[in-house]
Amino acid sequence: MKILDTSFETVKTTGLVPQLMAKHKIPGATMAVVRGGEVVWSQAYGVRNEQGTPMNEGVLFECASLTKSLFALLAMQEVDMGKIDLDAPIAPLLKEEPWSNDPRFMSITPRMCLCHSCGLPNWQAKPMDMRFDPGTQYSYSGEGYFLLQKLVEQIEGKNMNELFKERFFGKFGMESSTAYWTPAVYAAFSVGFAKDGSVRKVRNGRRVSGNAPEPNAAWSLYSYSADYARFLCAMLNEQGGLSHKAFAEMTSAQNKADDNIHWGLGFGIPDADPNVLWHWGDNDGFKSFAVWDKATKEAVVINTNSDNGMDFYIELLKTLTDGTFFDQIADFIRGAE
Repeated sequence: MKILDTSFETVKTTGLVPQLMAKHKIPGATMAVVRGGEVVWSQAYGVRNEQGTPMNEGVLFECASLTKSLFALLAMQEVDMGKIDLDAPIAPLLKEEPWSNDPRFMSITPRMCLCHSCGLPNWQAKPMDMRFDPGTQYSYSGEGYFLLQKLVEQIEGKNMNELFKERFFGKFGMESSTAYWTPAVYAAFSVGFAKDGSVRKVRNGRRVSGNAPEPNAAWSLYSYSADYARFLCAMLNEQGGLSHKAFAEMTSAQNKADDNIHWGLGFGIPDADPNVLWHWGDNDGFKSFAVWDKATKEAVVINTNSDNGMDFYIELLKTLTDGTFFDQIADFIRGAE
């Protein structure tokens, strides 16, 4: 995937992004572009709340499932250090009651969690159902990521946000990012808007109960485009600190998601271009997307504060890049959760 020079200049110097935002009814967005493994441009557009306060870089979004890719790097670092075996069952190691009464739960491995073949649902109260024999199919499961998070936290004796701070936020320059809500997040947070433009979400507290409390490997990253793009730069330039073997495994196809998409360990991979890796974020009021090419060292990150965000970022990426797979990705996202 290449970013088209003419299109990039059009995005930077014209009102194309605001025009597309108006077309798709997007109140606010941030965007970052990576070329040669460096963030070369970033911008904020629109507004962050119903009062019309201008969006600016540093305003935080719920990045939702973009969190999964960052956590996958954390898990693969544990693999590199010999603390986790990708193919060793999690349940016998975890000092918790089994999350499911189905005996098949006992065979779920880290690899299965990271490539969505674990068979767990995408959120359910315990005891959970098992959808299929682990390792045999694809089914998107935030629950699988949360399960693996519990093992990583047990091994390290720290919560996920502490580990993100130690290994990623400072090192990668993600100074505004965090993986759980605090009053500082509230002060920097964008409102989330529904499709009709009404306010859908105002985050004023940390989620500590329910099936998906934070910090949570599946959804709880608060960040914005330029900060998240620095994580992708670390992947492009330093393989995220991983060994060549671990990076190659993480970024190669592990599971067939549909007719046009495979899944690696933390990223989707379009069959049309196996050098490309991507993930999307989909929480109420927030839609985001990140895509990077490990061969060209180019990437784009887009955060929106609207339930209309997907149609906007797909059209923008089809204009900005030569990628031929974005319609296929959109079709996948529509049916994924």
